[in-house]
Amino acid sequence: MGFPESRLAASRAGLAELRHVELTGSTNADLVAEARGGRADPVVLVADHQTAGRGRLDREWFDAGGALLVSFRFAARPEKAHEVMAAVAAAVRFGTAGQIRARVLVKWPNDLVVMSGGAMRKLAGLLAEWVDGPPSVVVVGVGLNVAAVDTDPPAASMEELGATVGRDRLLARIIDALPERLADPGLVRREIVAHSATVGRRVTIELPGPTRLVGRATELDREGRLVVVDDAGTRHVVSVGDVVRLRPAAPTS
Repeated sequence: MGFPESRLAASRAGLAELRHVELTGSTNADLVAEARGGRADPVVLVADHQTAGRGRLDREWFDAGGALLVSFRFAARPEKAHEVMAAVAAAVRFGTAGQIRARVLVKWPNDLVVMSGGAMRKLAGLLAEWVDGPPSVVVVGVGLNVAAVDTDPPAASMEELGATVGRDRLLARIIDALPERLADPGLVRREIVAHSATVGRRVTIELPGPTRLVGRATELDREGRLVVVDDAGTRHVVSVGDVVRLRPAAPTS
C-alpha cells in the first residue's frame, strides 16, 4: 500500500482512514459524493492523478503531474466551514515550511505562494466544499506542486526550491499538523496573518460581477474575510473575490 507514513499520521490524528488511488476524476468530488450518500466519517483521499480537478468558481484545475493531490473530509457545521478551510491551509503551510529555500505564504483566499526570482509564484491551491447534512461535512482539497511543473504563468514546486522529501513525507507532516489547528482557530488565524502574502499590501481584487476593488488589505476578520480600505478611506469586508495584484503598501506618515 502506498503512503505508509501518511497512514500512520492519519491514525495518530484520529482520521478514520487514508485511501490512495492511482487515478480519479476529482478527490473532492469523490468525498462530496460519498457525503451526499450519507457518509460523514473523517477521511483522507489521495490520488496520483486527476482528470477533472477543479479550482475556485468551478475553474478547471490542470494536473501537470508530480503533485500531491489530496482531499480531507470533516464533520462540521456550516458556520465552521471557514475555520476548517483555514486550519487545512495553515497545516499545509506548516508542512511545507522549512523544506524549501523560500518562505511559504498564504495568499487570500486559498493559495500558498512563495517569492522566487523576484515574483510571487503559486505553490499550492485549496478548494473547500460544504455538504448539507445531517450531519453536515466540509471537504477541503489540496493541490501541492511537489515535482517541477511547466505552467504559464510559472508555478513553483517543492523540488525546484530544494525539497528532498516526497509526497508521503509531506502529507504525513500536514496530517500531523492538523489536530492542533482544527482545535484552535485562534492559533490558525495568528499563523495565517503572520505568514500572509495579502495583509498589509495594496491589492486589486476582482469581485463577483465586473467590479474591482483597489485598496490596502488591513486584516482578516474572525470569519476569514479580508478587510480592505480603499483610497477614499472606506472599509470593505470581502468574503468572495480573487486577488489579482499585490504590491507593498505605501508608507503612511
